[in-house]
Amino acid sequence: MSNKITVGQIIRRIRAKEFSPVYALFGGDSFLEDFIISELTDSYLEGKVSKLQFSMDQDSEENLFGELSSISLFEDKRIIIVREIKKFKRDTGQKELLQYLQSPNSGIILILINGDYTLQKSFLKKIGENSLLLDVRPPFQKEMKQWVKFMVTAKKINISDAAIDYFIETSGDSISHVINEIEKASLMLGEEEDITTENLNKFHATKKIYHLWNLQDSIGKKDLVKSIEISDSLLENGMYIQQIVAGLTSLIQQLLWKKMGRNQPLGYTGINKIITRNLNQYDQNYSADEVHSSIRELKKIDILSKSTSLSAKDFLQPLFVQMCKGQYD
Repeated sequence: MSNKITVGQIIRRIRAKEFSPVYALFGGDSFLEDFIISELTDSYLEGKVSKLQFSMDQDSEENLFGELSSISLFEDKRIIIVREIKKFKRDTGQKELLQYLQSPNSGIILILINGDYTLQKSFLKKIGENSLLLDVRPPFQKEMKQWVKFMVTAKKINISDAAIDYFIETSGDSISHVINEIEKASLMLGEEEDITTENLNKFHATKKIYHLWNLQDSIGKKDLVKSIEISDSLLENGMYIQQIVAGLTSLIQQLLWKKMGRNQPLGYTGINKIITRNLNQYDQNYSADEVHSSIRELKKIDILSKSTSLSAKDFLQPLFVQMCKGQYD
């Protein structure tokens, strides 16, 4: 069994009714997970409701394996979805699952879902080796455009390349966010009208609407012009300077951990998966001295912004020059 394949390849195989008895979906993008499950439901079950869900932090291992070993008298096909697979008990559930993967039930498609993409643990590595392994992490920006094109074509939404670029730039923290924004635009414009950057102005302001993660990305890339543009948009749309400072502090804190040799974020980080995946790139842009200087400047602004009458732009624009140009006092 081929143990790794792209999501695009698997969708084409599913639609051609080429199925695997076991799929491992590792990475945590719920939109891609739901999309693959929906495609399997339509193609394998042909729309019939014969789908069971298990979560191993709540459900019984005994009940799951009872379903996997049962044989239907009427040859009914079933899809069984199992989440939180790290919660299988080491001496019982893990062992039994790996035995099942050696000889899966021919009437069942088993979908194993893991919230991150890792094969470091022996149990997860063996699952990857004995299943069709799919990487469902949020795609990189260059891959996201291909996915968005695929999705909008399936939904029969006509949209220009430039408009797709706009939605990815402003809402590209996840595929679901991009698609939701495009669907809202399609509804507001009407089915008869294509989505273009020109007619987006019919319901958007002339300036782009950004999110805090866009600013984290531009600061990480040391793009001064884009950082000022994004921060102006955030402030004009009601975001407080304290929120911006907190978001940038979260980013710089992660870069500090990397400088200290901690490569895996711990707990809540204040950054999304797109920013997390770009940390190595940002880390190359900042020296250790710049990271420490950035933390000091952010702390200073946090204190001063609460005790002076200066505007947010008076604080932020000099900060961005310092961080993007490395020109600290």
